[in-house]
Amino acid sequence: MISFDYYRVFCCAARLGSFTRAAEDLMTSQSSVSHTMAALERQLGCRLFLRTGRGIALTAEGRRLYEVAEAGCEQLRRAEAEITDTVNLDSGVVYLGATETAMRCFLIGALGRFHQQYPGIKFRITNGNSSGEAVEALRAGTVDLAIAPTPLDLRHPLSQRPLQRFQDVLVAGPQFAALNRRPLHLSELQDFPLICLARGTTTRDFLEALYRRYGLTLSADIEPATSDLVLPLVRENLGLGFVPDILAREALEGGEVFAIALHEAVPPRQVCLVVNENRPLSLAAEAFLRFLSAGSPGGEAGGG
Repeated sequence: MISFDYYRVFCCAARLGSFTRAAEDLMTSQSSVSHTMAALERQLGCRLFLRTGRGIALTAEGRRLYEVAEAGCEQLRRAEAEITDTVNLDSGVVYLGATETAMRCFLIGALGRFHQQYPGIKFRITNGNSSGEAVEALRAGTVDLAIAPTPLDLRHPLSQRPLQRFQDVLVAGPQFAALNRRPLHLSELQDFPLICLARGTTTRDFLEALYRRYGLTLSADIEPATSDLVLPLVRENLGLGFVPDILAREALEGGEVFAIALHEAVPPRQVCLVVNENRPLSLAAEAFLRFLSAGSPGGEAGGG
């Protein structure tokens, strides 16, 4: 097997048309280049260069070898550059699975902060309405990491790490101001229109479980497909709706909606990072994992 270094020297000499200039470019001696090319010619069994008064010229065999070898060397140079950029975190792609709630409550802001540190790293995000979709994408290996809200149904080798705590609050528009006089029971709300995400979403599953805990059945009058539509519908007095406190804060502070106090406790939830403990990560994904773990309230805590 002929040394790749021979081809590297050959391509440099052929490109520059001079052993002397090749030696300068490669930071070696002219005699070293000459000896290397003589050794390559011996191993190939043919002449590659014609010595002329103005330097060197390629033979027919040399021209053919240069066409192939230079393309290979260029590919290797590009590969080396890409690997160097990746190691330095100047490039790379992170594949994420995320729900809309996780995106809006946590991930969009985290991506912005990460991009300030590593502007060359790109993200490919698979966005769905349920944590189960994000988890299955991670289990199938189509994403590097998943960002999803609890409740999560995980089993080894998947595990979760808390990133952002949030509280679902029941909000209403001004036309329902009479409901703000005292804390209410969930059962008292069944006479009022409810705005809730469609079945199969993580938030809908969570709220249905909450209602069942108190012997009730959740029935929605309006079922928007995405969580970002719940608050605008509530603003228009079309019904009551559960919204993460992070997303409702501005509307609450601005008096556009108000929170309805409930007798029943609504458990807090977490936006979690879900990882596959058996799957090695790219350098870019590993950097994002470290970034999330360093900035999360739970750090490395949590479990499946």
